[in-house]
Amino acid sequence: MNSTQNRITSTRNVRLNKYVLLEEIGRGGHGVVYKGYHKEKTDKIVAVKIINNTGNIDSLLVEPELLSRLNHPNIINLKDYFIHEGKLILVTEYIDGITLQSYLEQRGKFSTTEVKTFLAQIADALAHAHANNVIHRDIKLSNILVTGDHQNRRFVLVDFGISRMAEGIQTIKRVAGTYYYMAPEQLRGRPCEQSDLWALGVCAYSLLTGIKPFEGDTQQDLSKKILLGIPQPPSEVLEEIDPDFDYILFHLLEKELVNRTSSAHALLDELKKWSKSTVTKIIKNKDFKSKNSLPTWEKKERAELKKNWRRFWIYSVLSNLSSVIVPDAMLLGGLIIFYLGQEKSNFFKTFIGIFFMIIGRLIHYCVIYFVLLNIVGVNEISGDSFFEVFQEISILQQLWQVFFILIAVHYLTKIRNLRESLLLHKTLREASQDINRIIQLLKSFVNTNWGNMNLRQKYIELLLFNGQIEDAIVESKLALEVDPYNFGLTLLLANSYFEVGLYEECKQVCDYYLAISTYSFEFSDIKERCQLNMEK
Repeated sequence: MNSTQNRITSTRNVRLNKYVLLEEIGRGGHGVVYKGYHKEKTDKIVAVKIINNTGNIDSLLVEPELLSRLNHPNIINLKDYFIHEGKLILVTEYIDGITLQSYLEQRGKFSTTEVKTFLAQIADALAHAHANNVIHRDIKLSNILVTGDHQNRRFVLVDFGISRMAEGIQTIKRVAGTYYYMAPEQLRGRPCEQSDLWALGVCAYSLLTGIKPFEGDTQQDLSKKILLGIPQPPSEVLEEIDPDFDYILFHLLEKELVNRTSSAHALLDELKKWSKSTVTKIIKNKDFKSKNSLPTWEKKERAELKKNWRRFWIYSVLSNLSSVIVPDAMLLGGLIIFYLGQEKSNFFKTFIGIFFMIIGRLIHYCVIYFVLLNIVGVNEISGDSFFEVFQEISILQQLWQVFFILIAVHYLTKIRNLRESLLLHKTLREASQDINRIIQLLKSFVNTNWGNMNLRQKYIELLLFNGQIEDAIVESKLALEVDPYNFGLTLLLANSYFEVGLYEECKQVCDYYLAISTYSFEFSDIKERCQLNMEK
C-alpha cells in the first residue's frame, strides 16, 4: 500500500488537496474510494477515488477525460480530478447505495418489471455514452450502483477505467473487461458499441434468473461457451416469463453483430413496444405468462411476412400494367423460379426459370410488333421509323417494369430474411437446450438453403461446440467453396483444425487469411498458438 493510502487509512479527516476524506467506502483492483467533502463546501458529500498507478499516468487520464464528456443521471458524475503524489485522484458525486452484485446477493432475483426498469435506465445511459463515442467495455454487476427505494430506484454506471473512444478498423488488439460479460468480438480484441449491449444482456439475464448465461470452470471453457454456446432460455429457468421479454434478452446475446440488438436506442424501442403489448394483454385478460402461448414477436414476424408477400404481388402486378400481362407474368415467374433455383442450388429450377424468362420476352416483343403492324401500319412507315416507334415504346415500358420489379425483388429479399429469422427463433424456442435437436433442425434447413451463410455458420458453430469437430471441418470447407473470403467461416475452420491438433493445416488457413487481411488479431493469435504447439 502506498504512503498516501497508509496515512488515510490510519487517520480520519485527512486532507487531500482541497478535499477532506472521512472514511473508506470501497476498494477494488483499480484503487480505493473514500467518502469526503470539499473544504469550502462542507455540506456536499463527494466520493474521492485514488487510482492505483500501474502504468503511464497519461493512460490513467483516459477515465476522467471520457467522463467529462458525459452528463447523464445514470452515469456517475465527475466533479473534479487532479494528480497528487503521482496518483490520479477522481472526485465524483457520492451515491448512497451498493453495487448491483451485492444487492442481488442480498435480496435475490429481480422481477421482470424490475429488470425492465434496469435495462431502460442503463440503455439510456449507453445511448448517451455511445452518442459521445465512448464505449464502456466493462459493464458488469459490480460496476453498477443501485440506490433509492422500490418505487424510485436508480441504477448508476461507474468505473470507466478501461473505456475507449469508439474506433473504426483497429490495428491494436485490446482485450479488457471481465470474461463473464465479454462479447465474442471483445474476446477477439474488437470491442464496439454492441459489446456494451451484450454485457448489459448478461447483467439482465443474471438479475432475472440468478445465474449467468455463460459459465465455465476455466477461462478457456468460458470463452468457448461465449463464442459457440447457446444460453439456456430464461423461460426454461423461470416458471413464468413473458416470451416477448425472453426474446429481448436473447436478442442482446446474439453472437453475430448483424443479428444482435443494433443500438441502445433500438433496445429502448424494443422495451417500449414490449411494455405496450404487455398492457394490451392485461386489458384483454390474456395469460401472457403461459409457456404454450405464441410469443408476440412470432405473431408480428408472421404478420410482417404476410404483409411483405402482399406488397410483393402488388408491385409485381404493377410492373405488368405497361403491356400484355401474360408474357410479362411469364418473365416475372421465370425470375422467381430462377431466384429459388439459385438459392437452393437447384439446376432444374434454374433452367426452367431461364426458359420462362426467354419465352416471356419473345412473346412480349411479338405482341409489340403486332400492335405496331395493326395500329401504325407497317406499309405506311419506313423501316427506320418503325424501329424508332418500337424503340420509344420499348424504353418507356422497360423503365416502368424495372422500377416496379426492383421494388418487388426488395420485398422478396425481406421475405427471405423474415423466414430465416422466424425459423431460427422457433428452433431455439422449440428445441430448448437439446443441442442435438437444434443441430438436426439447422442441418435440414441448411440442406435446403445452401447459399445462406448466416445459418451455415451457426450450424458449424454448434457442431464445433458439441465436439463434432470432423463434421465442422467438412462443413466449413464446403461453405468456403461457396464463399471463400468469409471471415467467420475461415475462423471456424482454423479453430476446428486447432481443436484436433492439426496445427500445420491450421497455420496454413491463418496464413491464407492474413495474406488477404494483414491485421487480423484472431488469425494472428491462432497462428502463434499453432507455432508454439508445433515447437513442443
